[in-house]
Amino acid sequence: MFIFRNLVILVVVIVPKKNLESLDIGYDIVVIGAGAAGCFLAKNISSNYKVLVVDSRSLPRHKACSGIVVRQGKELLEPFRPPESIFLKPKEIHIVYSDWTHKLEREIQKGFWNTDREKLDKWLYELALKKENVDIIDNAKLIDFNYAEDKKHIVVVLESNGGVKNIISNYLVGCDGALSTVRQVLGVKPPKRYVAIQELIKAKGVNKAYFIFDEEITDWYAWVIPKGEVIDVGAALDPFKAREKFAQFKEKVKQKFKISGKGFFDSAMLTRPQSVKDLVLGEKRVLLAGEAAGLISPSSGEGISFALRSAKFAANAFNKNFKDALSEYKKEAKPLVERLNNKFLKSTIISNKQKRINLMRE
Repeated sequence: MFIFRNLVILVVVIVPKKNLESLDIGYDIVVIGAGAAGCFLAKNISSNYKVLVVDSRSLPRHKACSGIVVRQGKELLEPFRPPESIFLKPKEIHIVYSDWTHKLEREIQKGFWNTDREKLDKWLYELALKKENVDIIDNAKLIDFNYAEDKKHIVVVLESNGGVKNIISNYLVGCDGALSTVRQVLGVKPPKRYVAIQELIKAKGVNKAYFIFDEEITDWYAWVIPKGEVIDVGAALDPFKAREKFAQFKEKVKQKFKISGKGFFDSAMLTRPQSVKDLVLGEKRVLLAGEAAGLISPSSGEGISFALRSAKFAANAFNKNFKDALSEYKKEAKPLVERLNNKFLKSTIISNKQKRINLMRE
């Protein structure tokens, strides 16, 4: 394996991003995706291993996301002392579950973190970039990967600006989200896909996060969340007629919250796992983490905590048992699978009209 030994660090220096030509040919671990999962994995991996993180976009990156960090995510991030710059007002936010179909509401005092997702990802990216054993390259796509003849190494094919380079690695980790190329090359069917559309509108008057159920708009959920000087108005929608449904949702938001106008518009693909069959942690020397593995809440669409926890579990697996990291990862990730099992039940309740009414009235 390709390992740094007897490395002495005299000065802490942030190593700049690399380009395709400057990459080494061999790494212990290649991570595809430099979002929360990919960067947190790189941050937690032992300095004994040489790691390459690849992202298809420019870094630091932007992602359409509510930026809500739940308790499990907070517990993982707190030891790294996140800067105040990643938070938006109100920093700690409570949740109102609002059923517009049946005109029911239920508030729960959660105290979740309200973050700027772009700044959160930038901070995580900078944590990874500071590590001497981590190389990061952006604007580079994974084209393909195959096992070498010895079956113990993977040849990873990357493309950037028309150039192509082969990288040899002991392991490949897919942290590349809903449209995971790694999962696709493995031949694993993705969970059901939705398009998340959000618009950041300059407005005031909302100080809680509203998670909204409205069967006229979506069979999943929508949201209205205060984010400092703007309100995040968004919905997870079936791709068919998504823009039309979002316009309909905005009109309802205007009537209920008096929020109108145009703001920063964004969208992203989102997956919704239906059962444990959609959860795939990897195969042989390929691991999947975060949404690429199907690890996202089927009830609320919350994915940050699952990305962080699966990344930490994958890092633990490499650090404990590099020779058989996948088996170790599956052991480590059992709590995630168990939590999602409970979420599948909750998702079934939410999707059932009468059960959701009973839940809201409890």
